[in-house]
Amino acid sequence: MIRINLLPVRTTKRQETVRSQLILGGVGAAAIVILLVMLHAVMIARVASAESDVRELQTEVDRMKAIAAQAEQAEKLKIDLQTKLNVIKRLKANRAGPVRMLDELAQATPDKLSLTSLDQKKDTLKFGGIAVSNEVISQFLSNLEQSDYFEDVYLNSIEQDERNGVQVKVFSVSARLVVPGVDDEVPEPAKR
Repeated sequence: MIRINLLPVRTTKRQETVRSQLILGGVGAAAIVILLVMLHAVMIARVASAESDVRELQTEVDRMKAIAAQAEQAEKLKIDLQTKLNVIKRLKANRAGPVRMLDELAQATPDKLSLTSLDQKKDTLKFGGIAVSNEVISQFLSNLEQSDYFEDVYLNSIEQDERNGVQVKVFSVSARLVVPGVDDEVPEPAKR
C-alpha cells in the first residue's frame, strides 16, 4: 500500500489562511486608520469654521458696541438739548409773565371794585381791595378763575367798613399764579 503524506499541504493551507487573515486584518486596520484620519480632518475643518464664525461674530459685536455707544452719546446730547430748550422756554415765559399777569388782573377787575394791595411770594398772590357789594367781589373771583394766569382762587375774608360815609366791603383774596407756557414743557426723555 501506498501512503501519501498530506502534511505539507495542510501546513501550506494553514499558512495561506494565516496570511490571508493577516492581510485582511492589515487592510481592516488600514481602513480604520484612514477613517480616523478623515474624521480628524473633518473635525479640524469644523473647528476652523467655528473659529472663523466666532471671529466674524466678535467683529459684529464690536461694531454693534460702537453703534450703541454712538446712540447713547446721541441720547445724552438730546437730553442736554431738551433741558436747555426747557430753560429757554421758561425764561421767555417768565419774562413776559408779570406784565401779562397785571394785564389779566386789570381785565378781571370790575368797575365798582378797587384793589388796594398786591403781594406775591413765589407763585402765591394775595389781593386786598374794596368793593361796593358782594356781587362785585363774586364777579371778580369768577373773572380770576376764568383767566389762564390764576388758579386756586380763594376768598379769604369779607368785612363791612365805612369809608367817607359810604358802606363798602373790604376783602382779601389769594390765588396761585400760573404762567402759561412754563408748565407745558416737553418732558425729558427717560434715562437708561
